[in-house]
Amino acid sequence: MADPIHEMMAAFAIGCMDRKNFIQFKDYLDAGGELPEGALGELQNIVSLIPIILEIEEPKPSLKDEVAKKLMSLQDELKERIREEKKKTLFSKTFNTASKESTKPTFQISNLTKSTIVEEKEDKPKSKYEGSVIPENPPQYVSPQPLQTFQSKDKAGGTLIGWIALLVSLILFSVIGYYSFTSIESLNKQLEEVNHDLTLFRGELSRTNNFVNNYLSFIEFFNNKDVIVINLTSADPNDKSIARVFLSFDVKEGLIQFKNVKPLPPNQAYQLWAVSKGVSYSMGVYNPSNNEYIHISSFPFIPKENIEMLKITIESSEGSTTPSAQNYLVGVFPQVKSR
Repeated sequence: MADPIHEMMAAFAIGCMDRKNFIQFKDYLDAGGELPEGALGELQNIVSLIPIILEIEEPKPSLKDEVAKKLMSLQDELKERIREEKKKTLFSKTFNTASKESTKPTFQISNLTKSTIVEEKEDKPKSKYEGSVIPENPPQYVSPQPLQTFQSKDKAGGTLIGWIALLVSLILFSVIGYYSFTSIESLNKQLEEVNHDLTLFRGELSRTNNFVNNYLSFIEFFNNKDVIVINLTSADPNDKSIARVFLSFDVKEGLIQFKNVKPLPPNQAYQLWAVSKGVSYSMGVYNPSNNEYIHISSFPFIPKENIEMLKITIESSEGSTTPSAQNYLVGVFPQVKSR
């Protein structure tokens, strides 16, 4: 059966403790109840590392291409609709103009002329020359001048209406074209903003991945107890090369970090040594890059109270059983009192 105190500490560290259990936990602490030493701190450290451990989901790379294809298809569809509307409007206006300029007034005028002639013939008395040959130039019964004026006025009115319709159509097409242009420009701007945000997101994701890769082992290592830090420097004051060694004798683990060290040829590497009573013990061969934290491959088996110093020498890439005479970096091991 699980320990109720440990369960309450875990719920408190995560932040999912209900009110009843919180009051009970608080009363327990106020009454002088004891908790396992360091357990609550370790749980809180683990909870604080959850955001770093979680995997970040990245959108599919094909999302950008799909959005661009969709926008291009909408743009082509909108242009095709504008062309169809323009053709329909021009055909309709042309048909209305042609129908308004038809010969209907002329037909009415001809009927009017015919009826006027019939009435005048019926009212006119019979002439004594009836039945004789018709003269070559008969008299005109209706003057065509007023009828031509009426016809020209009607034709002018139809042409004016046609021009007005054409002007309205041009204005309408201009408004639709401007609206379409502004809509496409707005979509292009939104697409550029999406591309910009994607670029920023990728940059932040890359920096986050680099940070996690470089410091995850370092963060996990410092959850251990009894961590000792040793700084190794060069004897030459003009040389800015340094190395840091982190050792935890409780779990027999260690990390080493190199900074500003000179590059070495492929057949050489840096070898770490622990010196105790004049004897050097190898702690691994390393090829550093980009200030990363490297796990120490060989932990010293001698007690930490007997270690006097740490040093780094330049050896072959396969390592050496004894250090070379010239030390590259040296650091004094801190004096540790035995318990």
